[in-house]
Amino acid sequence: MDSILIKIWPSLMVALGGALGALSRFAIRESLPRITAYQFPLSTLSVNLLGCFLAGCVYVYLQQSGSQWSAGKAAFFFIGFLGAFTTFSAFALDSLLLFNQGENLKFAINIFANCVLSLICVFAGAWVGGRIASN
Repeated sequence: MDSILIKIWPSLMVALGGALGALSRFAIRESLPRITAYQFPLSTLSVNLLGCFLAGCVYVYLQQSGSQWSAGKAAFFFIGFLGAFTTFSAFALDSLLLFNQGENLKFAINIFANCVLSLICVFAGAWVGGRIASN
């Protein structure tokens, strides 16, 4: 029984992280429109930016601090949680809907914001993670 658990442990960690990431994304998707009055896919943008920031921050922190996560913990966070929390498919669908609705400016802003700001966030997160690690 122990050898089976050892073999499936990484998969279980990814599944658990994925469930928590998806639930977190769902919570933001449901609550953010109630908080803001914007008719713009802010929920998708928010999770993508936050996820990119966390990916950069945690990755660089682990690299520079000498801390190490087990393979299961890394799979839980990077593959499971962040993989389910951030979502390129929702971004693409939001973009298609804006395009089909003739919302050309919102369409362009959505593409720019998700692509460029996500890259900025991963670099900013890497910088923060490096600063934390050096303290």
